[in-house]
Amino acid sequence: MTLYFIGLGLYDEKDISVKGLEIARKCDILYMEEYTSKLGADKSKIEELIGKEIKILSREEVEQSDILLKDAKEKDIAFLIGGDPLTATTHSEFLIEARKKGIKTRVIHSSSIYTSICESGLFIYKFGKSCSIPFPTKSYNPKSFYETIQTNQNNKLHTLVFLDLKPEENKFMTVNEAIKILIDSGMDENQLVIGLARIGSENQTIKAGKTKELINFDFGKPQHILIVPGELHFMEEEALRQVS
Repeated sequence: MTLYFIGLGLYDEKDISVKGLEIARKCDILYMEEYTSKLGADKSKIEELIGKEIKILSREEVEQSDILLKDAKEKDIAFLIGGDPLTATTHSEFLIEARKKGIKTRVIHSSSIYTSICESGLFIYKFGKSCSIPFPTKSYNPKSFYETIQTNQNNKLHTLVFLDLKPEENKFMTVNEAIKILIDSGMDENQLVIGLARIGSENQTIKAGKTKELINFDFGKPQHILIVPGELHFMEEEALRQVS
């Protein structure tokens, strides 16, 4: 019996690999999570493609891992994940835990935002540590993301900034909200940034500009992600002029 970590790819149900689709169709039970990434296609479309029912797991259920690990001892289980299965550290930790318990595992990789952002024109090898901007609340308003950006800027590296999402509340942070938070945290209004939306879809958006320019730009529906460039190669500069 095997626990499969299957990547669903970037945007909709058509982004799953042929290998991932074939394995999912053979599995006894299918689970999926939507708290690290939300696809443009809803669960019903993925179920229709695979031909089986899918159960959505909450963050707590995945982190506890009891459900999947118990089932995987007796059946073939598919854990469906937006993007590549191991982009989120919580999934890597889950994979390690499964192996510790002697459960056979297999990872079916897929397209990831980590490489797709290069469609902006930036070189992948020039990215430093990524960070995430959470929805601020009265009791939780960390600023560690800004420290990460500053460190990368000092090292002339680009920063990939993930934006918070709460699918259960239909809340998805926009590039505009993220820029406002960054400016409130101390970022210059003339800082060059790149906003990306719905990467992998037919109507994706990539727009570069100063923070004061993009704060009111309409990036459309989610999901959004942000890049704060570091020092630019002349070819990167040329590419960004095409999306400015």
